[in-house]
Amino acid sequence: MLTNYLKIAWRNLLRNKTFSAINILGLSVGMTCCMLLWLYIRSELSFDKHQEAASELFILGQKVSNGGRSSNSGEEESSHISAPYAFALKSEFPEIEQAGRLWVNLIDEKALLQVREPGKRVQSFYENKGYLVDSTFFDLFTYQFTEGSPRSALTDPNSVVLSEQVARKLFGSKPALDQIIRIGGTTGSGEEFKVTGVFRDESARSHIDARFFVPISSGWVGRFLRSGPLDFANNNMFHTYLKLRPGTDPRQLEKKLPAFVEKYARNDLKTFGVDKKLFLVGVPDIHLYNRFQTVITPTNSTTYLYILGSIALFTLLIACVNFMNLSTAQSAKRAAEVGVRKVMGAEQNSLVWQFLGESMLLTFLALAIAVGLVLIFLPIFNQLTSRSLSGLALLEPQIVLAFLALAALTGLVAGSYPAFYLSWFNPARVLKGKISNSLSAIALRRGLVVFQFVVSVGLVLATFVIEEQMDYMRNKSLGFTQDQQVIVPFRSSEARGTYTAFRNEILRNSQVVSAAGTQYYPGIANASDFMLHLPEQTVEQGQSVKTNWVDFEYLQTMGFQLKQGRGFSRQFPGDTNNRMVVNEATLRKFQIPASKALGQKLTFEWQGTAHQFEIVGVVRDFHYEDLHKTIEPYAFMLNSRPDFNYMVVHVNAANMTGVLNFLEGKWKALSPDEPFEYTFLNEDFRKNFQAEARTSRIVTYFTIISILISCLGLFGLAAFAAQQRTKEIGVRKVLGASVGDIVVLLSKDFLKLVVIALVIASPVAWWAMNRWLQSFAYKIAIEWWMFAGAGLLAVGIALLTVSSQSLKAALMNPVKSLRTE
Repeated sequence: MLTNYLKIAWRNLLRNKTFSAINILGLSVGMTCCMLLWLYIRSELSFDKHQEAASELFILGQKVSNGGRSSNSGEEESSHISAPYAFALKSEFPEIEQAGRLWVNLIDEKALLQVREPGKRVQSFYENKGYLVDSTFFDLFTYQFTEGSPRSALTDPNSVVLSEQVARKLFGSKPALDQIIRIGGTTGSGEEFKVTGVFRDESARSHIDARFFVPISSGWVGRFLRSGPLDFANNNMFHTYLKLRPGTDPRQLEKKLPAFVEKYARNDLKTFGVDKKLFLVGVPDIHLYNRFQTVITPTNSTTYLYILGSIALFTLLIACVNFMNLSTAQSAKRAAEVGVRKVMGAEQNSLVWQFLGESMLLTFLALAIAVGLVLIFLPIFNQLTSRSLSGLALLEPQIVLAFLALAALTGLVAGSYPAFYLSWFNPARVLKGKISNSLSAIALRRGLVVFQFVVSVGLVLATFVIEEQMDYMRNKSLGFTQDQQVIVPFRSSEARGTYTAFRNEILRNSQVVSAAGTQYYPGIANASDFMLHLPEQTVEQGQSVKTNWVDFEYLQTMGFQLKQGRGFSRQFPGDTNNRMVVNEATLRKFQIPASKALGQKLTFEWQGTAHQFEIVGVVRDFHYEDLHKTIEPYAFMLNSRPDFNYMVVHVNAANMTGVLNFLEGKWKALSPDEPFEYTFLNEDFRKNFQAEARTSRIVTYFTIISILISCLGLFGLAAFAAQQRTKEIGVRKVLGASVGDIVVLLSKDFLKLVVIALVIASPVAWWAMNRWLQSFAYKIAIEWWMFAGAGLLAVGIALLTVSSQSLKAALMNPVKSLRTE
């Protein structure tokens, strides 16, 4: 019986080649989209699940309130916390088995690694993602070592643990263990380190995307930790991880944390006018805990996963709708077969299983094609999503079973209605030729077409809104000059020592307009802030102000717009003595009238000593962070040493390559042992929008795919409608109907359905995209033209799809169509 069903199913597929091809193509494309997005979502959900102690690992979070640290609710969540918390918590609570800190170097984005071999020239490399950690780090996190042992890897203060990629880069195929490297910048302060371990890269499945680790007692941060008493209020720049003992309830431990704050931190918090509430977040939950914008790497939002999951589901449903529509549309052709089978004794259940079997055969053919398409398009999809998804994942037993289940479910969903619809035919009516497409079947087909285009129009509207927001972010005035700004980093103390000479040399080039040093620049993390207050206020009334130390010409080089007073000037030597230039947001925060801004003093208290700063200038507000955040208070102070992390070089050159070659030549003349690096300011700032840009690309491409699948089904239905009305078209043409009349006749019913879909989709899409826009402090308004554009696009595509079949039917010779009457 099964063999017979398969033969009938195969013959039916071959007999209706056009409709079979449409169904298989639509289902295979829909399943490909679903599988690709499922692999991506699975990857996002699997972060840090591989840790051996995953269920016991937590990161310590804090909510800081008072002191103006939050501009919105008065309370801000952060994964950065002061240094003493880690081991104070471990000593206080026996429930905590181990603790450890991780410091991300926000002073230097990259570290200079140098290998010195006797008789050879020094090999120098810049390497990012080098993190400073406590010696307990590998007691907390699971890493597979290929050289050395994780237990003892970080016990020596001058040890370094490398990833396999960095080890091969530095030492080639030779063993890296016990090799000596020099680490420059604030990470290693130019000291030598011995390689004590090499680990396999875990960045694809962990929020810690490390390239190498060094002990936290090294470099600048090591000197900071040893320099003096550490308080529980300031220097919130450490990630603190806790490993709880098995069986410990983290929620019960959280309830004890307020008492811990009172015991250990209250005096420090009161001194600096802030308050803290501590909480725990499971390490496997960090990647999708978007209340922390970044925990070493950017977090993701479950909202994006819901969006992508919905796109995957709806794309597959659209393909299923095509199958159901075309199957019910062809019901009249198979009515006689059903009638004969019922007369010969076939039961309804057997007919249902036969038709479900046909849909299963079709979906498993589509699955085989989809697997091939996934393997072909996976590299492109990886570029689109900035992930490293592997095709080998398709061979994992659970994924194989999941995709087989997906195909079976798709076959059931797609074939259920046609199976039950066809099996219910009355044999007597069928064999008398009285069967036709029922009103209910026609209504269902129309409803399904509306559903398809509701999804497609909604995705088109979402694409318009996302693209407009992205365009707004790319083109919005940020309050400074973005273009032709070259950023040159200084990664070592030796490079910083050449700052003045390098600047003087490059300013001799007429194409270099200006150049100035800075600790930070817009678009990267600004790690420094002061708690400032007016002289007549107490420290409890202080406000957090981002701070930056710059050279004399920095404000002019960046093109900040001076609103009051002046910038720093070499004509005013006193500018080095606690003078500052602030933005407008600082005046608003302290409620300082513009007329009284110049000369206004602001006080910073540190370790019992009050320091006063005088405002000498006010610049217009500018965006130093991405557009998700409102502009907060910002202050510039003069660094006269000079000792800078970056130099901003403003150039005026049509030949950018020539200027860059000139800069590189001057760099190598002064720092021959260090590579020359540069970035462009506008590109660095746009990196803050990578997540949105990635979402935009995904939504755009999958919107196009969903529209194509919808049009594929519409094409099949239009072809079927034209076929069913062949004789009517012939009669109308004989009676004088024009080609245009016939095209309008066959197209108008479908276009009505698309218009209905637009009416339904518009409010739903408006609500969803308005919610998405709420995450931006600076955003576009959803305007009427987006709905009009989406409607015109949907109607135009539908008209083009339907008209191709309508025109073909309208041009047919009426004699041929009437000859069969």
